Amino acid sequence: MGRLRISLLGPSAVVLDGKPVEDLNWSKVRALLAYLAVEADRPHRRETLSALLWPDYPERSARTNLRNALSALRKAIGDRETASPSLLVTRETIQFDAASDGWVDATAFEELASAQDATAAQLERAIALYHGPFLDGFSVEDSPPFEDWAFGVRERLEQQFSTALQALVAHHERSEERR
Repeated sequence: MGRLRISLLGPSAVVLDGKPVEDLNWSKVRALLAYLAVEADRPHRRETLSALLWPDYPERSARTNLRNALSALRKAIGDRETASPSLLVTRETIQFDAASDGWVDATAFEELASAQDATAAQLERAIALYHGPFLDGFSVEDSPPFEDWAFGVRERLEQQFSTALQALVAHHERSEERR
């Protein structure tokens, strides 16, 4: 598993070295972590992230808020004290390092659920990871761009869950026919 475990399916939770991370009280810090963890396939420009989370703020204020949120996030997940940080941070971009020892349930779910010719065991593991809708009960009301992104992810994952359930039923029906 990883030293950092991020659960975003159902109620969100973050665990570091087996202990719940309690320092993610600010919703924008949690939103930043969720976005970076799910969109780990590329670096994200700071101005894009600040516009995502603080769309109604002047650019300078939004970038300051992003810096503060990033600092709080890095402190909460112990990213500065480890040889293998979960975040790749430059002056211009921020990215969740998919090669780090961090684990994200939504990513693991998608990999298993969307596997070509997934086995029944893979589908069962995917279904077991799905503890509810993406970021269930979490919102950032003053950030419509973030809410739109979260809604899109939620819809995509719910569709993958439904497809995985249907595929698992089909697997079981085929195995019953063979008996």
